[in-house]
Amino acid sequence: MNRALVFLCVSQVVGSLGLAAGAASGPLLAELITGSAASGSLAMGALVAGSAVSGPAAAWVMRRSGRMYGILACHLAAALGAAVAVFSPHWGMAALLIGSALLGAGTTGVMLGRYVAADVAEPGRVARSIGIAVGAVTVGAVVGPLLLGPLGPVAAALGFAQETALHLLAVVVFPVAALIGLGLRGQTTPVVEPPRTGGSVRVPGRVRPLAVLGIGNLSMVALMGAAPNHLQHHGAGLDLVGIVMAVHIGAMFGFAPLSAALAARLGARRLALVAMIGMAALMLLGLLSGNLVVDLVLLVLVALLWNAHLISGSMWLIEATPEPLRPRAEGLGEFAMGAAGAVGSLVIAGVMVAVGGLVALCLALAALNAVAAVLLFARKRSGAVAADLPSSTEDNVEVSWEPMNR
Repeated sequence: MNRALVFLCVSQVVGSLGLAAGAASGPLLAELITGSAASGSLAMGALVAGSAVSGPAAAWVMRRSGRMYGILACHLAAALGAAVAVFSPHWGMAALLIGSALLGAGTTGVMLGRYVAADVAEPGRVARSIGIAVGAVTVGAVVGPLLLGPLGPVAAALGFAQETALHLLAVVVFPVAALIGLGLRGQTTPVVEPPRTGGSVRVPGRVRPLAVLGIGNLSMVALMGAAPNHLQHHGAGLDLVGIVMAVHIGAMFGFAPLSAALAARLGARRLALVAMIGMAALMLLGLLSGNLVVDLVLLVLVALLWNAHLISGSMWLIEATPEPLRPRAEGLGEFAMGAAGAVGSLVIAGVMVAVGGLVALCLALAALNAVAAVLLFARKRSGAVAADLPSSTEDNVEVSWEPMNR
């Protein structure tokens, strides 16, 4: 593993400690403030909405100052958001939503690390490099939620609600991750775009890889946002909720080397199809929800398939986009993930949980993935799905180019 990838992985480990604040604590803080479990999806929705907006913003910074400065901006915004969320029990739900939205930039910063990994990869090892960088997130992603219970008394001793413990941790770890990442400043390939005179350009980033990233994130975020409150209402305490979420989040990133190996063997497009069909079938397990073991298995397998969506969609996007245009395509990818996640959490999860609990949510997600798989991959070739899943010119994404001073 080269030196640049080592620096990146260390930054990923530290930054990922802060991810648990939004995923595990956000829904609990929302219920603490409003007294309603249904509001948990609002906090998660604000988080992923912030992630969606910060994706293109980070890409803008990257194009002007370099990749690591874009990630630095994301980490600092996340630290500010975590600080705001810490005071939300006193300031109200608006403060939690604002803080969660800013905290979403931290998710973007950590997730953009996979494209930095591709940038510093040795020839022929892009998939392996991405798998290592995403896999490194596992360490912090697992440890973070496990600290929910132990750090609760620390938060209380400082005068804050116990549910803010992970947000206090995020205030510290995101700036540290940013400083470590600055060690990569001179080791990544400079982002140099072709000269332009204004107007727009057709970026062959493709709609389908963006849809793969979006549908995978929508499914995972919707279920993840509903899980803490669902577990708590079935008798799980904060410690147990933290453990279950730690296993889930760890699985989200821990399967990255496996997904990367499958993407290298099967191809990104075939893996994307397998992931989407698998997600549709898996959500039927939600019919048995309410049992802790079933819920844990469901969350772990959803994490595995989300990872397959992430790796396959990212690889597909990289393969389909010329190098000078990748920061723009990467920003669109993060926007697609964040926007879809916001829809999943704010619209689908909120409505379905209110109507029929986790069972209704899982059925809706199963239907969504099944329909999406047909729409994205079915080709009119004797009524079958195309074996090679080729790209098509209508998949191009158009991006406006504004004049930029160099």
